[in-house]
Amino acid sequence: MKELIQDLESNFRQYYAILNQIVQTIPGENPPAIKELLYSLSNIQDEVVDYRLKKILKEEHPYIPQIQVEKFSEKSFQQSCSLDQLAQNFLTQRRELLKMLYTLPRESWNRTGVHEKEGHISFKELIRRMVEKDQEVLSKLNQVIVEK
Repeated sequence: MKELIQDLESNFRQYYAILNQIVQTIPGENPPAIKELLYSLSNIQDEVVDYRLKKILKEEHPYIPQIQVEKFSEKSFQQSCSLDQLAQNFLTQRRELLKMLYTLPRESWNRTGVHEKEGHISFKELIRRMVEKDQEVLSKLNQVIVEK
């Protein structure tokens, strides 16, 4: 568990550095692709933390539906927020997740939910997948910096 928290914290530091560099590099621009990615990241973060992780902590083996990424394609919120606001929102979400993880009792990491497609899945596994998915997203964001 400690390793996963450290990995997530390392990812947070990378997100912080990359997002701040992107915001500083293209401050006046609002590139739709980056805004859309950050908007999706924030929504997925909410889905994973609020509707999966917290549910597993509160209920015994709750039902966990698959995330429907296409439902995050709404542009209204994205259009009303700047790139910096979206980046700061996501970073705040991650800070809150890290705070939560540091205060969790060890036994909470083994709690499970019942995933729609995969059956029983542990809190720990959901965090592991989040860390893994971060690497893909961080790679995409690094590519944005390279292209600028």
